[in-house]
Amino acid sequence: MRRLWGCILLVLATLVRCVAAPGAQGQSRDIDRILKGFPGCHVLTLAERDSDARAFILAHFPKHNSSIVHADFDGDGQPDYAILLRNKRSGTTKLVILLCSEDITCKSVYEVDVTSDSGGVYIRPVPMGRRVSQTDAIDTKAYPPPSRLSSTGIEVT
Repeated sequence: MRRLWGCILLVLATLVRCVAAPGAQGQSRDIDRILKGFPGCHVLTLAERDSDARAFILAHFPKHNSSIVHADFDGDGQPDYAILLRNKRSGTTKLVILLCSEDITCKSVYEVDVTSDSGGVYIRPVPMGRRVSQTDAIDTKAYPPPSRLSSTGIEVT
């Protein structure tokens, strides 16, 4: 009986890998293609975060890549990318947002330097429909009221 359960688990694990692999391979090819547009850069790794950030990310987002968000940001039905990139030579880190078209061409539309926060920075998707505001940190009427996202957003922490 134990041997039967072992075989069943092995078959299930193989099926999960076969089903999940095409999407993961496609995303990996996309990332490789994107990195060609940013010579000398790589995706910021978990090991490059400080110990507190690593512990937090592993505890709260163990299955989420904290340096890549792949979702439709502009509502055109095509998945786009937000990526934390680190330059190998200079050590600078930046958040890059790329909007991708149906033919898998991605165009960088936003870059911001996050080097000063690179030890603790991570990104994650914010689902469409979520209410967001420009700031929750200060109590003022100078900012517009919260609004609902019409497409997926990116939270940078």
